[in-house]
Amino acid sequence: AVEYRDMIAIVRDRVQDGMKKGRTLPQIKAARPTLDYDPRYITKDSFVKADAFIEAIYKSLGGK
Repeated sequence: AVEYRDMIAIVRDRVQDGMKKGRTLPQIKAARPTLDYDPRYITKDSFVKADAFIEAIYKSLGGK
């Protein structure tokens, strides 16, 4: 559970950094901020896919 929480915080920080640099949502998705976590948390059978996860974080941080 701690590892999962840490993953969410790290990905959130990566998305937030992209936003601070003026990157758009498609640019942030293209940077693949979940890449190092995908093998463990984002699989073809996952309920939430990487792009949807990134978009949810982006919107939670005020992105439009």
